[in-house]
Amino acid sequence: MKRKFQIITLILILFFCVLSTAIYTIIDNQRFKIVEESIAVPGLPVSFDGFKILQISDLHGKYFGEKQADLVEVINQIDYDMIAFTGDMSNNQNRDVSIQSNQAILDLIDGIKDKDAMFWIDGNWGPFAMNTICDIFSGSITPIGESIQARGVILLTYPMFLMRDEGHIWITPVLSEPSFECYKNRLAVQNANNKSIEEQSLEQAIASYQELKGNGEIKILLTHYPLHTDSSNPESDYLMHLDYDLVLSGHYHGGQIRLPLIGAIFIPSNQLGINNSGLFPNQKDVKGLTAYGPIPQYISAGLGSSKIIPLLNFRLFNTPEINLITLTQSEFR
Repeated sequence: MKRKFQIITLILILFFCVLSTAIYTIIDNQRFKIVEESIAVPGLPVSFDGFKILQISDLHGKYFGEKQADLVEVINQIDYDMIAFTGDMSNNQNRDVSIQSNQAILDLIDGIKDKDAMFWIDGNWGPFAMNTICDIFSGSITPIGESIQARGVILLTYPMFLMRDEGHIWITPVLSEPSFECYKNRLAVQNANNKSIEEQSLEQAIASYQELKGNGEIKILLTHYPLHTDSSNPESDYLMHLDYDLVLSGHYHGGQIRLPLIGAIFIPSNQLGINNSGLFPNQKDVKGLTAYGPIPQYISAGLGSSKIIPLLNFRLFNTPEINLITLTQSEFR
């Protein structure tokens, strides 16, 4: 009798643990938090000391209130100087340009009041605002990209600078020697007689790389995919990139499924050859402030979840987030 009572008690405990976890997960997936981080940037112009970047990543078609009312209300109360949309705003992987399939992000953009400096880069899920080659560089703008652009968002197809008083900083997409080679190889197959928009974009990207690298000016990279160095040759990767001063990325969802005391149990592989992804990743590289070689990198855990595994299309012990990053001056560079 005693053993039977113990078994029943154990079953009840497990049942209530599962039930409470399910209820918590449902509630937790419907809310979001603001995660703040101050990052010292050596050489930052005085006029940009205290510059605030609101990073919004990996929405995946998720809604927070009707027409994003809850999310919009909070964003419109935040004191920020720039918004960085870092990819995966809808939950489709095809080139579906219909308004309906991308309505969640369009509703969000429509609701944002301060649209002075909003920058966009594509992810590996839609909406795809730009026709991409090698998933790195951008060529022509798609119809949905035109719709996003018409709402005041700057599609980051090449480096752009922001001015403040006498100082300025650059906001840039990925610029690296390996990506140029990939781009050239893809273009060579086309055998076009006249220069395509993609070829013109490549020429502009190479020119920007040559002009900006090593010029001593501050460069902030927006990329969906986090960057990591090759552990066998830690200097090989970042030396071939533009000399970024800060990298803002997403993609990992903070692991999406996290366990207490363990953290993320899995992060997705990506299309840039990062070799530390997969099961039980290094937790310091999953979200928050980390580094790409000597360069600070901030990885947003984002807002939504991927449906690549339908039954796991939720976040566990992983509250959705937007990120407010404050740039500060540093004496050294």
